[in-house]
Amino acid sequence: MPSTVALTGASGFIGQAIANQLSQAGVKVRGLVRTHPKIPGLEHPNITLINGSLNNLESLHTLIQGCDSLINCAGSIRGRRREDFIATNVQGVTNLLKVCLSQSFPPQIIQISSLAAREPSLSSYAWSKQEGERIIQEQADSLKWVIIRPPAVYGPGDKALLPLFQLAKKGIALQLGPHEGKFSLIHVSDLTDVIVRCLEADTIRSTIFEVDDGFPNGYSWESVFHVLNPHIKGHLRIPPKLLWLAGKSNEILSQLFRYSPLFTTGKVAELCHTNWVCDSLEARKQLEWVPQIPLAEGLRHLFASDNLMISKKN
Repeated sequence: MPSTVALTGASGFIGQAIANQLSQAGVKVRGLVRTHPKIPGLEHPNITLINGSLNNLESLHTLIQGCDSLINCAGSIRGRRREDFIATNVQGVTNLLKVCLSQSFPPQIIQISSLAAREPSLSSYAWSKQEGERIIQEQADSLKWVIIRPPAVYGPGDKALLPLFQLAKKGIALQLGPHEGKFSLIHVSDLTDVIVRCLEADTIRSTIFEVDDGFPNGYSWESVFHVLNPHIKGHLRIPPKLLWLAGKSNEILSQLFRYSPLFTTGKVAELCHTNWVCDSLEARKQLEWVPQIPLAEGLRHLFASDNLMISKKN
């Protein structure tokens, strides 16, 4: 295990989970954040926060110098066009590599990408994640690197999937993708465990890992809703055309009111894609890793106690 790790995106949902697991294991973590001085959840004595961004080379030098490993967890998820994602997801990776290569002893790089990178034609976000991967593959020949492609990640602190989970828990199944669609999930604790395994593995380099919670052949929307609530009272599937209209409307409004949209036509294309199932065989084999948290258990943790989950009636 490295003694000092540089971490970008430290204030985010996944970044905080990584920082906390490493710091509790005795690893010193330097976390790059945009806000300071205090961020709830990042107050461990082994965590040092550094103000900056992926486009500030001075802050990147402060972050990386003397570190054994770099985990790039920063990423932009909002925007309409490719240009909206380039600064962080593409140029940011280039800047990190530039600083790493300038070090006398360059750190190992772990790039937290996305399963969306597998389908770059679907959205500007997916394209940008694949571009970030391509830059590492082409420019980091002399470095030890691993790219991790997680599917949808959930767990304490997640704000993306929680509203859907809460609705289903109350008896309302809101389906945003096609009935035939299949997808993988992973609990944030299992994802951080994969990252720790990569840090510990001396022989792993120049590798892309897909990771999931081990559920065979992926989940359907119906199977996830059943885990959340076996007695769903209402099942509402939003038609793709209506989703597209909502995404397009949000794009237009974002231009008028000058904000970065999250829900766009690109996001709709991702939601309507039928295969987001991971193949985690290589990660399991090379890292000797086995996911520990199945969906039912992860959801119990997410809702804090078993009595908040809806029990299956006899």
